[in-house]
Amino acid sequence: MAPLKTLLAWATSGLLPLVVAKNVHFDLDLTWKKGAPDGNVREMIFMNDQFPGPELRLDQGDDVEFVVHNNMPFKTSVHFHGIEQHNTPWSDGVPGLTQKPIQPGHSWTYRWKATQYGTYWYHAHARSEMMDGLYGPIWINPAPETPQPFHLISKDPADIAAMQKAEKRPHLVTLSDWDHLTASEYQKVQEDTRVNIFCSDSVLINGRGAVYCPGTQNISSVELSYLKTAIDNQPLSDKGCLPNIYETQGDFPPTYPERIPAGLNSGCTPTIGNHEIIEVDSPNGWVSFKFIGASSLKALMFSIDEHPMYIYEVDGSYVEPQLVESAAIFNGERYAAMVKLDKPWKDYTIRVPDTQGDQVISGFATMRYIGSDNISPSKPYVDYGGRNTSASVVALDNKAIKPYPPVTIPQHADQLVNLTLGRWGSAYTWTTSGNALYDVMANWDDPILYDINAKNNLADQVTIQTKNGTWVDLLLQLGDMPHTPAIQAPHVMHKHSNKAYILGVGPGFFNWSSTEEAYAERPELFQMENPQRRDTFVTNGPTGPTWMIVRYQVVNPGPFLFHCHIETHLSNGMAVALLDGVDVWPEVPLGEDQSPGQAQAQGSTLGQGSTSGQGSTSGQGSASGQGSTSGQGSTSGQGSTSGQGSTSGQGSGFGQNGGFGQGQTGFQTGGQGGFQGTGGFPFHSGASSQNEAPRPSGQYQARAW
Repeated sequence: MAPLKTLLAWATSGLLPLVVAKNVHFDLDLTWKKGAPDGNVREMIFMNDQFPGPELRLDQGDDVEFVVHNNMPFKTSVHFHGIEQHNTPWSDGVPGLTQKPIQPGHSWTYRWKATQYGTYWYHAHARSEMMDGLYGPIWINPAPETPQPFHLISKDPADIAAMQKAEKRPHLVTLSDWDHLTASEYQKVQEDTRVNIFCSDSVLINGRGAVYCPGTQNISSVELSYLKTAIDNQPLSDKGCLPNIYETQGDFPPTYPERIPAGLNSGCTPTIGNHEIIEVDSPNGWVSFKFIGASSLKALMFSIDEHPMYIYEVDGSYVEPQLVESAAIFNGERYAAMVKLDKPWKDYTIRVPDTQGDQVISGFATMRYIGSDNISPSKPYVDYGGRNTSASVVALDNKAIKPYPPVTIPQHADQLVNLTLGRWGSAYTWTTSGNALYDVMANWDDPILYDINAKNNLADQVTIQTKNGTWVDLLLQLGDMPHTPAIQAPHVMHKHSNKAYILGVGPGFFNWSSTEEAYAERPELFQMENPQRRDTFVTNGPTGPTWMIVRYQVVNPGPFLFHCHIETHLSNGMAVALLDGVDVWPEVPLGEDQSPGQAQAQGSTLGQGSTSGQGSTSGQGSASGQGSTSGQGSTSGQGSTSGQGSTSGQGSGFGQNGGFGQGQTGFQTGGQGGFQGTGGFPFHSGASSQNEAPRPSGQYQARAW
């Protein structure tokens, strides 16, 4: 049998009136070996011999068994971002809180019910292993009775039917950044230099991209004015990275910036990487894209040349559609975009620049109309630096996002929790509590879920206790920390378990004793009616002190992390543990503690009718400073592939200059069977290069049969 490249899924079902719930089994075989998603070879994590990880497509109501086989030389875990884990806190995937880490050579089974619909993703939650590539998309098909907002886009029955069909067959588009250092190497640089490092090498779309080096003059020409002001007009590096000055680092001596290795903050070297092509079929009328913000460091933006988008789903829930031409997507966020296919058949560039919180960098992909051989330049809405190419470009208005159908929540909370966000102790260590750091490796062998008294291993300031059934307000305050400038980039706070509602955002300091008191005095700062419902919350910045209030109900007892989703912030202390429902603390079922020495089923448990086959073996290279490679991989049977998805570097190549100047694109003949765009952005989009990260030509889908 061939090495494990497919998903193994099985299902049994009973007769239900509307939805046939399935038992869906999913094997994820983790290996550590060399790959080059942007053309530069480094060691990284592969999932079933591919990157990003295979898609997990489900129906709402399905019961999921997700088995992780750790054939890497270090410990790991997997978190299901946005999945509420109702009544299954032991499957949330956070070492020290809900489980012990998965040891090398061992397996771990996560079991949870798909109670929600919408777009989610899975990723590593041990140290910063997400930076090494452990992530993949999840999409949950809504139950038939779920109200959908497509009639708010068009009243035409044919359009509505086409959109409903597109919603059943979405393209999952994973947007991420990529670094040429491994996560452990990146962390070591911060520790050795005592400097906050936030420079990336490339932006990937579905795991494909290249390093672009437009030069400092071109970078300066697309730099946003507010960024220039924030850093006192200091020049950016040739990688578009910010300088190490007080405005970006604060005042935490001693620091050793001279120890930053060459090529990390400056010294851009272009690569011939890989290019993602997503094919769409014009006769379908509409197409749905589910964009997943899988960045470790960067806050990105997405835009499709000449194609306005209706944003109709945010963080897995439907919203009132908003017509836009670009949308920012921060770490962990998800947005669904419905796009009308009414343009001439040709190639259109998908642009993914940084929003310029900390770097000028961009990535590109292609939306190709099936049957087209026209690669003439398309007209961009945004340029390489994320700036609008005209005053008429419409960006997503986050403040205008409203759930569909509307929601109502109580106007009073039972508890107000004050959290102060910022640097603490050094330029690269961060706090959520305001006066303590969260140790992400604390309790790894004694998770708080197993013993609530284990919380004593954490500082009291980083644990918050709540009672079941109560409503809790989390106050996120920025700009009140010593030795650091009041101006800081946005923080991306993610809440595990159930979602929360964004009630208010305001400038300065929150000087009220309750949300109700603040609302009575400054109602214009609040959205108490039909507030946004999300699991990822982006603070304002970098304009000065600011606050945000989010409200949630405690309905799922257990320990859940609330943390910044910028990986270097989390790994260096920016989190608190929400100990929800301490009055009815759950008991971990027998068998859910699957650490070595405990009773557990080794490997996967295959259901009726499944087929097992030869497993894959890791052993190519070892982690820097992390020990030797692992041995025999896990076994699995043959899964089925879905016809839906994107092609991988098929067809002719093309390039673009990312919209320098007036945002026009330019072309000139390049090598390797592709083209090179002006402005120094080479990439290869013909046959797969020898350095390409292994990836099938289609996207795999978990199937049930």
